[in-house]
Amino acid sequence: MVKMSFVSRCGIYCGACYIACASRDGGAFLDYISKLTKTPKEQVRCGGCIGPEEELWKNCRECEARACLKEKGLQFCYECAKMEGGCEQYERKTKGCLERGEDIREAMRRVQSGETAAWLREQEAKWRCPTCGKSISWYEKTCHHCDNPLKPA
Repeated sequence: MVKMSFVSRCGIYCGACYIACASRDGGAFLDYISKLTKTPKEQVRCGGCIGPEEELWKNCRECEARACLKEKGLQFCYECAKMEGGCEQYERKTKGCLERGEDIREAMRRVQSGETAAWLREQEAKWRCPTCGKSISWYEKTCHHCDNPLKPA
């Protein structure tokens, strides 16, 4: 099932965030994320980037791109003329995301062209354990469902 709340304002697939996995799975993975991020378990939750601010995880509330878009009155980075090469902040975010296997520029192009649902389906398939088929996050080196090692994205 495609979750529109997994579309972020900058092109990150929110479903690959540990918040999505933790909120679905709880248990040991929630404990792991809580410890990893030094965040109390009850605060490890998120309604997605395009949702209300009070439903966002703390890092998402502090996101530079979100603040920039809010200031400019825009919903997505593709709406800003500076996204293609003129925004240092977006360039840093793009580089970091590419290192974990996400091309946020391409994601923004897909959202802009109306291919959001198709892109979300592709991402849902991408962020699954190749062994057990359950959802994984970009922070995992081992699947928290079946304990099998994961290859880098």
